[in-house]
Amino acid sequence: MVTRTDAGHPLSGVLIGTEFAELDRLIFEDDDWWSMASADQAALRHRLITAAVAHHLEHNADYRRFAEARGFAVADLDEPAGLLDVPQFPTRMFKRVDVRSVPALDCDVFKSSGTSGTRSMVWRDEPSLERLAGSLRPEGDIWVDLYGDIDLDDDGEMFHLGPNRREADGVWISYIMTLVEMFASTRSYVSEGVLRLHDVVRDLEGALADGRFVCVAGPPVFVAALLRHMSDNSVKLSAGDRMAVITGGGWKKDESSRLDPAQLRSLAVDTFGLDSQSQVRDVFNQVELNTAFIECEHHRKHVPPWVEVIVRDPRDLSPVPDGQTGLMSYLDPTARSYPCFLLAEDFGSAQTDVCPCGRGGTTVEIHRRMRTSTHHGCALRLAETVRTT
Repeated sequence: MVTRTDAGHPLSGVLIGTEFAELDRLIFEDDDWWSMASADQAALRHRLITAAVAHHLEHNADYRRFAEARGFAVADLDEPAGLLDVPQFPTRMFKRVDVRSVPALDCDVFKSSGTSGTRSMVWRDEPSLERLAGSLRPEGDIWVDLYGDIDLDDDGEMFHLGPNRREADGVWISYIMTLVEMFASTRSYVSEGVLRLHDVVRDLEGALADGRFVCVAGPPVFVAALLRHMSDNSVKLSAGDRMAVITGGGWKKDESSRLDPAQLRSLAVDTFGLDSQSQVRDVFNQVELNTAFIECEHHRKHVPPWVEVIVRDPRDLSPVPDGQTGLMSYLDPTARSYPCFLLAEDFGSAQTDVCPCGRGGTTVEIHRRMRTSTHHGCALRLAETVRTT
């Protein structure tokens, strides 16, 4: 079954573009997304998600049939509470169906990984990709405390522990991490399936000696490999406040190599000679989700105000109370090319409060994957195909 782009549906004309223009202004022009009051964030989500639902009901025949089978219509979103009933595709649907709301010629296909060999296929057009990149904008308030008044274009350098885009071979986390190129001049250290740890250490030492601000970015398994390599070779740096570490993705199946986030931060502070654990941040994303959730200095992952997070009881998919563990689900209006209304395969929790960092809105914590899933994430596939030197 292939999703088609359809015209002439009765919903034609519902979405006039005003809401998407508002979304783009927020993503690309506003540097402090969490400054608005919680009630204003909720009203914003209601407007933007309603517009996105109308768009995909009009342009995506499979999503429209999926909604009709559940007795759902866009009129059900007259009130914000209706967001709880927006039909959400299970993420495994992306392994079985070409989920697409625009012509294929307008899209690039991005793939996840899976040890069973079946990958999610996500079709993204240019506006969808630009909004995803916008959720990682270096001008965002959540990043600024990492580098202060340093001009990253002139005085910063990114060390990407992964392949460049040409060699990424469709691994989504590799593409996400290459977006750090927006921050500063970037070097990638995976080439022909080899992570060149000796080169990373040499170049880090050189950049710090030149007084540059450096950022190491990559899957946590590769950051841990770098830290162990440095320990094995009795190498320690004294980076102080001139360095940041950004991780994204999961770990190998081999639990013996896994470090919990606090352990990784502690080891990074000791090995790199950082001033504070707040210089080590994680970013959450998955191939089907079109927005990144960035960790603040208190290590809470902040959801941008345009995304609705609903944590559901796995038994009946009813919403669970704030802070309770359940199945994660998302309503993300930033994807034009596919309905980014997702029932994920992660267990986690969400809090709607004011974080100790002072930002209001929703924060999430991802606890674990569903045990029945054979999908282990892009970072796993990357780790299983890369050797270190």
